[in-house]
Amino acid sequence: MRLYRIFMLLVLSGGIVYQSHLLFLSWQQQPKKDYAAWRLEYADMHSYQATITDREQASTELTSANQSLEIQLHVNAPTEYPFFAKKIALPNMEILLSNVNGEPLAYQELTPSQWLGADPKVLRYLTKGVASQTQITVNIPLVLPEAASGFQIQMVYPH
Repeated sequence: MRLYRIFMLLVLSGGIVYQSHLLFLSWQQQPKKDYAAWRLEYADMHSYQATITDREQASTELTSANQSLEIQLHVNAPTEYPFFAKKIALPNMEILLSNVNGEPLAYQELTPSQWLGADPKVLRYLTKGVASQTQITVNIPLVLPEAASGFQIQMVYPH
């Protein structure tokens, strides 16, 4: 009977150690919110003309200019993070359009699913975070005000 009690005590203490280890690992695998990990490498506004080839459509519709904002981001997690914690959470993207004088014209905040688009990697990035040393290039369609001449981009985590 005494041997049975010792065995049960060992099983219970082993279970406690195992469960605490799983909790620790799940905490380590959560993506970290780190502003310093996101670096904007390239950003440029592109305009292109939508061409209409059919004459009937051309008589009823005007050719419109479409714009997109091409952004290239680089994710670099600090080396002091433990091995399991090198996934970085995706932040929201704030875009501020301004005129020639630097006065703000339009502001838009995009969630990660909005600014990443329909890329197949999106689901993995949204659920598990972005690995260190990842480069992300996105094209975000925009409707620019006529007086827009500049923009600012900032990555922010919602509270």
